[in-house]
Amino acid sequence: MTTTRADETHPPTSAEQTHPPRPVARTTALLLRRSAGRTAAPFFLLLVVLNTVLRSMAWKHEPMWAVYQYNFTVMLLGPLLAGVAGWEGYRLSRAETFLAAHHRPFTVLASAWAALFAWCAAAFLTGLAVVIGIVVWAGTPLTFGVPELLTPFPALALLGLACAAGLAAGWLGRGKLAAPMAAVSVFLAFLLLYAGDLSEFVMVGGATSSLVGLRPKADTQLAQLAFYLAATLLTLCATAWSAAWHYPRRLGTAVACALLSVTTALNLTSVDPLYLEARPGDVRCYGSRPEICLGHGYTQYEPRLRAALAPMVRAVSSLPLPTPKAFRQDALSTSTDLGQLSTDTVTGDPDLLLDMFLGTYYGSTCDIEPGSAMDRNFTNARFWLAGAAGATPFEDPALDPRLRTGTPSERAAIARTALQGLKACRAH
Repeated sequence: MTTTRADETHPPTSAEQTHPPRPVARTTALLLRRSAGRTAAPFFLLLVVLNTVLRSMAWKHEPMWAVYQYNFTVMLLGPLLAGVAGWEGYRLSRAETFLAAHHRPFTVLASAWAALFAWCAAAFLTGLAVVIGIVVWAGTPLTFGVPELLTPFPALALLGLACAAGLAAGWLGRGKLAAPMAAVSVFLAFLLLYAGDLSEFVMVGGATSSLVGLRPKADTQLAQLAFYLAATLLTLCATAWSAAWHYPRRLGTAVACALLSVTTALNLTSVDPLYLEARPGDVRCYGSRPEICLGHGYTQYEPRLRAALAPMVRAVSSLPLPTPKAFRQDALSTSTDLGQLSTDTVTGDPDLLLDMFLGTYYGSTCDIEPGSAMDRNFTNARFWLAGAAGATPFEDPALDPRLRTGTPSERAAIARTALQGLKACRAH
């Protein structure tokens, strides 16, 4: 009985001869089904969902804050992906001789990276969709410009670099311990970079307060994106060369990636350490004296906020002293004409609003030392204004007793002196 080779029975068609499948694409399609990333996908998804729903959702009124805060998930997802990639790299390293003989190390490594990254990116994007869904469910309008739309891409590219690093560790480590070591090493690298002077290499998100009026800098995002992509490709090339030194046609690509990595790294180390810039048109303004400007997702709080501010404005105007002309959620500083609103004060909490209101008179540069004139002025002004605004008065030894027992004109005179003293500190 004779046997017939499959390729003799089913010769390739003319289309297959003219357009043969690309090795990387063909191998990636195969590895998508057999990749360790497929096994780890439920854990990727569980991590991003738990990291989203079990944390505070103060960002639900701000699409930009929601996305930027979500990006911090890569600090946990990246090490997990590196560990899974380390295991995949170890599995592939056992076939190194075969791959080298068939000139396929780079093809297989690139395909393995693509398959792993695809599964992890799918989990990341699913979590991002959940975040956007929560924002929409809260009734917040989605307002995105080009810089805002770029925000998820550096985070995804950083995941790609973590994946390449894990594959390299598994391939070169040639042991089962390569996987956990890759995960721990990437986590420590992320942590040290994030907390150190080189945080621009991993800072792709994580804001803990409102981003109304702010957005990431597009040039920093693009520099990060270029660095991650170049470093990823360079890592894959170097790992493949460790198995077979016969890739002269990719030498130019590797050199270009190395030059791009160095150039973008130097650019990142020289950028302003502030990753955010002003975002114009991010608030809506209502009324006058005072004008109240709120982020698009907070406009429903305007009536409550105005009602809470009105007693303070009336009380200070009766002294008579000037009051802030506007309160803005996108303000980056305060002055006697401008009050800066935060997410906590927007809801109209009397105590927090009172402290913010007083802050417009003395600013953040004045130290309130116990027993100082500033301490007495602050204590007297706050006690008097709390009575007018319905906030909680603070008992303090520095309080002038006449604010409790004096006539209305005496109390007003003490409050006027106190507020003028606070304002004089700002002037210096």
